[in-house]
Amino acid sequence: MNNNTREQTPARVGHLIITFDDGPDGEYTPQILETLRHYGVPAVFFCIGEQVARYPGVLRAIDAAGHTIGNHTMTHPHLTELSDGEIRKQLTDAANQIEAAIGKRPHLFRPPYGDMDDRVKRIARELGYEPVLWDIDSVDWSGIPGPTVAANVLAHLKPGAIILQHAGGHAQGTPAALPYIIEVAVAMGYDWAPLSFK
Repeated sequence: MNNNTREQTPARVGHLIITFDDGPDGEYTPQILETLRHYGVPAVFFCIGEQVARYPGVLRAIDAAGHTIGNHTMTHPHLTELSDGEIRKQLTDAANQIEAAIGKRPHLFRPPYGDMDDRVKRIARELGYEPVLWDIDSVDWSGIPGPTVAANVLAHLKPGAIILQHAGGHAQGTPAALPYIIEVAVAMGYDWAPLSFK
């Protein structure tokens, strides 16, 4: 009988998509980018136009790393409380900031707070955007520590899940949680995939 042990590779169970809202910033976003680079994980960054204006170089680093950039409005308002014209202006102004920084316009859109009704969705699609929400909220925006961020994500993994994290604001737990989330998900048999619409 052969008693040699072999490292077991987990069966592949599905893909996960990781997304980051509210960036870019000068503190958390660079740390997140380094972790994603280290593990070879693709991500989507839904960026606020005002933040892009403050940190265009960080947005260029996101783009240069091959990540997808989406529109998260100019100032992060509750879109359902705005007029049609104000919604269009929020999306167009943010897209203009993104284009000024990286030379291309985004095609994905995430409404701040997930605040989207049929009217917001219709306007976004008229402007050429595919609206994207999420399946798992890490609640990192609340300033919770890294272990809690990781637990919030890992407890809810399922094939095809879109994970919401943040690359700005009060997301100090995110850089610490990210390596653990990536490693545990891979050990559970998940792959990290880019977001695509077919």
